[in-house]
Amino acid sequence: MAETIEQLRIYKTARGLEDEVYELVKTFPVDQFYGLGNDLRRSSAAVSHHIMETHRLYSYRLKLDALADARREAEQAQKQLDGAKSLGATDKLIEAYTGVIKQSWGLTKWLRTKLAEKQEQTIIEAKEMAAAQ
Repeated sequence: MAETIEQLRIYKTARGLEDEVYELVKTFPVDQFYGLGNDLRRSSAAVSHHIMETHRLYSYRLKLDALADARREAEQAQKQLDGAKSLGATDKLIEAYTGVIKQSWGLTKWLRTKLAEKQEQTIIEAKEMAAAQ
């Protein structure tokens, strides 16, 4: 995994999308600003937050849980953006969240591989300790 969060492409993408969503919400009419606007801002911010959490955590299992949360929030943001097309949300913005979801699946696959490797190493070490006794 990257040494700093800023090196993760998925995080950079999510932060950029968060900024785009914030700019989009600024253009919403007053009656939509606090309802749909708040929901959009929350879900877009949660995506990058959960990705940051994934990077920060030590346990692979906890990383996988945080990444699943990020993916769920990205899917939620997509649905909300689809409902906001009449307010200026673009297909490009919605598709960008598809990219984040795909990247999260790639990172999930990598983390699962690392978890399996760690579990195999633990089994080997346990067998070696048992044999030494």
